Amino acid sequence: MNRASLSRRSFLGLGSLAFLDAWAHPAQALTPRTPAASAPKRLHEAPSKDPLKGLKATAALLVDPQTGEILFQKNADMELPPASTTKMLTALLVLEKTGLKGDVRIEKGDLLQPTHVPLKAGETVSVKDLVHALLISSANDAALALARHVAGSVPAFVDMMNERAKELGCTRTHFVNPNGWPAPGVHTTAVDLLKIFRAAVEQPALRDIMRMKSYALESKKAVVHNHNRLLGVYPGMEAAKTGWYRNGPSGGSKDGALHTFAASVIRNGRELQLIILHSANKWTDAPLLLNYGFSRKPTPAQMLAGGGLDAARRPGVAAAEAGQGPTIEAVKPR
Repeated sequence: MNRASLSRRSFLGLGSLAFLDAWAHPAQALTPRTPAASAPKRLHEAPSKDPLKGLKATAALLVDPQTGEILFQKNADMELPPASTTKMLTALLVLEKTGLKGDVRIEKGDLLQPTHVPLKAGETVSVKDLVHALLISSANDAALALARHVAGSVPAFVDMMNERAKELGCTRTHFVNPNGWPAPGVHTTAVDLLKIFRAAVEQPALRDIMRMKSYALESKKAVVHNHNRLLGVYPGMEAAKTGWYRNGPSGGSKDGALHTFAASVIRNGRELQLIILHSANKWTDAPLLLNYGFSRKPTPAQMLAGGGLDAARRPGVAAAEAGQGPTIEAVKPR
């Protein structure tokens, strides 16, 4: 990785109402507003010694939502499989459609390994418990059961996922199942996955679940444990979703997702958001990128322009200079 990878473009603060990406691409806009022009902010000069030597991820995106600055990007628009980070969108749709209320009768077709619950055909499990299992222990069977419960069938739910992804501004994302299981045609980008991640963590219920170390299911005797090895270990680690599979739909590692990761980390009131795709080891890549991000202190002017951490958590916009580089559009809650 060389310093040329560091973007010198930046996002506008999430508190801003400059819908530059929506203006540049009106057909994809969520809110038809004409943006006010704004000069792009520049990143600090890169250090003389590359602090990110050893980064293994094929694609990565590190953003400070408080200032709107892209701290690092690598292949942020490259289409790659998301693996189990797919489940963030599954959980978001389930929350929007059910409010995490109701019960699901498990069917034989829902059962899929690997799972850490596991579910049994004929039993009844609450939607709330299934979403916890989905996001904490990445239960593949919970994803299938929830999809069928919400939409009547898994294919119908996948159609809902792809439509919702478009509404969130994802332009290079396509899902074929609700759990991220290896399959031809599934792909996302770091930019698109950040949009999905933000939509999920802007929901307090989902954010709380995604930062739980463990959870005892209420509707069956089982405890699920978070797959995020950095939770409680890396200082400030917050809501996150992990993903992993080695062998892709071809049966080999060439098209495997490898490690994927979406995470929020907060230290001393400052939040960084990180996306990693196709990494040989997210457990070394994530600390490497986050340490780099937290070492870059925002200026007072950037802090003021960004609108603060609370504004960053509200639905808003962070866009690159019009027509240049990846953009993050408004997240529209339902």
